[in-house]
Amino acid sequence: MHLNRQNFLFVFLAMIIVSPFYGQQEYGGVPSMHEYPNIKRKVVKLSSVDLTEQLKTLERKHAVAENIVALPVINKLKSLNQLNEFSEVNQRLWYKKVQLIENAESYLRLGDYNLPRGARLYVIETKTNKVFGAFTNANIRKEHNLLIGPINGSFIIEYNAPESIKELPFVVNQVYTGLNNYGAMELGYGSSFDCMININCDEGRPYDVQKNGVVRIRMVGEQGVAFCTGTLMNNTAEDQAPYVLTAYHCERPAGIDFTPLYDMWSFDFSYEGNSCANPDTEPDFVSVQGAEKLSEWEDTDMMLLRIIDPIPISANAYFNGWDRREDYFPENTSLIHHPNGDIKKISQDTNAITIDENLRSWDNGTVSPAGSHFRAEFDNSTFQPGSSGGPIFDDQGLVIGQLHGGPRPDEFCTIAISYNGRISESWNSGSSSSDRLSDWLDPLGTGVEQLEGVQSDAQSQLVKFIGRILTPDGIAVSNVAVSLSGDQAFDFFTGVDGRFVFDNLSTKGNFTFELQKNENPGNGLSSIDLILITNHILGKNELANVFQRLSADVSGDDRISGLDLVQITNVILGKQDSFPNSPSWRFEPDILQMNGSDISSSGIELVVIGYKMGDVNNSANPRR
Repeated sequence: MHLNRQNFLFVFLAMIIVSPFYGQQEYGGVPSMHEYPNIKRKVVKLSSVDLTEQLKTLERKHAVAENIVALPVINKLKSLNQLNEFSEVNQRLWYKKVQLIENAESYLRLGDYNLPRGARLYVIETKTNKVFGAFTNANIRKEHNLLIGPINGSFIIEYNAPESIKELPFVVNQVYTGLNNYGAMELGYGSSFDCMININCDEGRPYDVQKNGVVRIRMVGEQGVAFCTGTLMNNTAEDQAPYVLTAYHCERPAGIDFTPLYDMWSFDFSYEGNSCANPDTEPDFVSVQGAEKLSEWEDTDMMLLRIIDPIPISANAYFNGWDRREDYFPENTSLIHHPNGDIKKISQDTNAITIDENLRSWDNGTVSPAGSHFRAEFDNSTFQPGSSGGPIFDDQGLVIGQLHGGPRPDEFCTIAISYNGRISESWNSGSSSSDRLSDWLDPLGTGVEQLEGVQSDAQSQLVKFIGRILTPDGIAVSNVAVSLSGDQAFDFFTGVDGRFVFDNLSTKGNFTFELQKNENPGNGLSSIDLILITNHILGKNELANVFQRLSADVSGDDRISGLDLVQITNVILGKQDSFPNSPSWRFEPDILQMNGSDISSSGIELVVIGYKMGDVNNSANPRR
């Protein structure tokens, strides 16, 4: 899109697909289709979708094709929503297969997402077997939406529910599919212009701390997926409220009506290379999910958001300071941003920034009043779709505005004029807290015009609890539900390494951890176990190992007797599908009560022993 009568690009955001994406926290475990690869599954296929006509329609509406790379598959999901039932193979398992264009990257959006405790959801790429999940009750948001992806090509949805659950607690609302297959410009990792300067080059050294507050924002709406840039902002209370300054137009992609779904928006920290050179592979990053809009002002293209989820310790977050002086025109300014949704870059202007004294009429019908924006002309590097909302810093490392737009640069970066909404103009721009910054960034009413940034103290407030579950022989036990309750509550499922991880536990919290695995009670049971237990009862050859004796007591009466033999025999013969008074697995310990200070002071990884009930010769497969 362009400014009226001039060659200006309006929307500096991109409808994109990028991989990998870690927007939703995942809680481990192994899908049943990987544990039991030979079972037959009830699936429904979604025919391959040709989105060429949709792209042409958008072009006719004057949309900028290079910005629109991910669109919903419209009116194609009725057959999927009709399958809200459990598979005939196993009442506890439910499967769907979504057949899409080969190599197309997609997002899956679920609605009415309300998984109960103990349930888990996976998405598995059919071509690569890559697993997304588990997603659990911990992923429930206020609006009960869940977005998963990007997913490469066709995929299977697997839902594993507790036996007491008979209804499906989600619906398949939408699949967003990338349009790169139709000649649209590829965005995301490695897609920005060659002239872009990585944040960890010499130009970015003065901002080694401030860069940790700059985030890539992935925005989700009914009509697609988009990227912008934003930054955490400090406030006079210095309470580290997770306020993010970005651009007003970021939630209004040009050419389409955009209905934001804020609870699925994500904020990607540390999406950057380790050095000045572009990395050979896409770097890992830390992502936080969910937002709410606090304030916006169209004249300065300002929007202020609050991140909903806790910011992890690993984000090393920094809350940037600001300068709102009306008459301040720093000699050197820098833009830190994510052009095209690529890794973090920096653009610099070594001349004094100026106020734009002209009206700017944008092609979405909005007008930026004279004096509402700074004008900068970068000496090196530039900006692209996805840069919008990026903070403009002075040479003291304070934010003075956020990127709105400017002339369209080419791949040689020959034009790099930018217009940036001024914080000084957004400060008291409107009549209430919903349309100005002052209420949020100066909640104490101090009237200060400058505020330094502050480093996150999450390290001192939050702790990580890590453990591993092993058999008596030292083999990892997968798909153990480690349930956290108390001041925080959610489930984690162990993977093939037997590990569980709980991030962001409060050092002031009190917690109870319970371990459960009640699947496949016949796993490892055979006549050998019956013989060994019989010999123990008769005193011929007692079970010497404490875990052997604990495993033999399937009746749960704290002794080994003929009743245990009967119950094990019934399971082996299929007369019973469970032990009446015992789960399939037990753990030592099976319940832990701790507080956050205990966890932070221990500094060790907890080891829990898991033993399969009835399996006294340790032949059970701990992955099943």
